[in-house]
Amino acid sequence: MNYLIVQLTGNEALFARFQLKRGVLVFDSASRETIDQEHPLAAMLADTAAAGREGERVVLVIPPALLSLREMELPLSDRRKLRDVLPLELKGETARDSEELVFDALPLDGGKVLAIWVKRHDLAEKIAVLTDNGLEPEIVTASLFHWHSLLPDGESGGHIALSDGESLAVYRKGKPCYFRALRQGEAGAEAARTLAALEIGKGLKVEKVLLHGAAAHGTADFPAPPPEFVVLPCNREMATLFGGDAAAIGDLAGAYAVARASALEEPVNFRRGNLAYTAGRKKILKKLRISLILATACLVLLMAETALRYFQVKHELDSVNNSIRAVYREVFPNRKKPVDEVAELRAEIKRLGGGAVTGNLLLSLTRLAEIKGADVSGLYEVEVDGDQLRVRGDARSIQAVNDFRTRASAHFAGAEVREIKSRPDGSVTFSFQGTMKEEGR
Repeated sequence: MNYLIVQLTGNEALFARFQLKRGVLVFDSASRETIDQEHPLAAMLADTAAAGREGERVVLVIPPALLSLREMELPLSDRRKLRDVLPLELKGETARDSEELVFDALPLDGGKVLAIWVKRHDLAEKIAVLTDNGLEPEIVTASLFHWHSLLPDGESGGHIALSDGESLAVYRKGKPCYFRALRQGEAGAEAARTLAALEIGKGLKVEKVLLHGAAAHGTADFPAPPPEFVVLPCNREMATLFGGDAAAIGDLAGAYAVARASALEEPVNFRRGNLAYTAGRKKILKKLRISLILATACLVLLMAETALRYFQVKHELDSVNNSIRAVYREVFPNRKKPVDEVAELRAEIKRLGGGAVTGNLLLSLTRLAEIKGADVSGLYEVEVDGDQLRVRGDARSIQAVNDFRTRASAHFAGAEVREIKSRPDGSVTFSFQGTMKEEGR
């Protein structure tokens, strides 16, 4: 990930580029330009944007003179919750309405909270200048809130202060205690007065003030100790980053602190509310456009396949139903339109061919053929209803019919003969009914 730090300080603009590689910050390049009529800020921004890299995250560092600070006692330490609470807590206590301000917060050592706010209009103007020249900032912050990363190695004593000539920050064992913006031209004297007031009012005694940025080049403007005003010594991380170049460390310490906080921590950021950064979302949506198109195409194909399978199955079911209707009409041509062809066919099959009796129907018919004898000329119209068997036949005489009934009684229970009708030639027709016995099942 590439980071471009645009730091505005008085009549100067500092541009510093860093890279984050495998969790380690790497210095790329830097330049400091004076802003005047011959060298307007817009031209500098356009040139810097032209030399940028794709996907570069821009961080705007605003002058501390635009900030308003107040220490408060709030029973909260979560910064997100503090940002939500501060507009209500400070409503009516600021020079402007809370809706015209942008807030952030920073927990301080000792349980207090530093409320930070800036005018929305001032921020919008500066964001617009960078955006119009191709460098829309993703983060808008101030350098002094991130100077804890500049503290020398092994600094575990009392209070220590840092200053760049525009602001002052005090730390105790690496934790922030106090922040203040300094008036330009009186940085040294005002820093000394501030430290004296802290010692008197809060009992906070600072033994050493570490100078960097513009203050590192003008140490003569600062009073003689106590406290001691010295140029910021480099810690191991900065020495590795800048190759031990003391001049680069002095000039770029503030930009480095902002880059490190932006890459590895949660920085103080004023791009919130209607000033929130949205270009990143648009870039992500643009990159995901092809994925969204492909996902939509897959969804359409899936729906088409499902619809095709549905119509195919429906066609097969309709074909089966038509076949069942055709079979039903062939089996029962005289019946009216059925309610359920399948159910009626199943019932008829069960009635005519279901059960254990129909499984041995051929055996029962064989018994009839064996006992028919020569006097019974033929049997026809066999009906089976469960275990009931009904047969029509022809015989030579009534005696022959009676003899047939006698022989059938051995194989059928309740054997009886009905509807005996004589013919002119002396033969008769009859109907036989009986119940098949176990041996015939």
